[in-house]
Amino acid sequence: MKRDTFAPPRGFAAAYRGAARDPATAHQLRDLLGLIGYRVTLRTIASWPMAKRVAGEVYAVRVHLRASDNPVRVPPRPAWMPEPWGGRETFMGPGGTVLR
Repeated sequence: MKRDTFAPPRGFAAAYRGAARDPATAHQLRDLLGLIGYRVTLRTIASWPMAKRVAGEVYAVRVHLRASDNPVRVPPRPAWMPEPWGGRETFMGPGGTVLR
């Protein structure tokens, strides 16, 4: 069986390894992404490879913590994630940006 390969951004290997060791459930990941402006279905998350789930989890957790004024470094937004909320700084509209 082919294993997912992780290519974490420089300086975030430990965070990626930790998330890969104990990954968030699909429900948890959906909720974490919702906190930072994304909407995604459980079915979509289930179709993602582990590398994508880990990248989304690490990014969502760190962005959320940083928004609460915690001194947390945030990795670059994964290339597959568009700007949240259509690029607006604050929430506007019925929901976040849909991830596929």
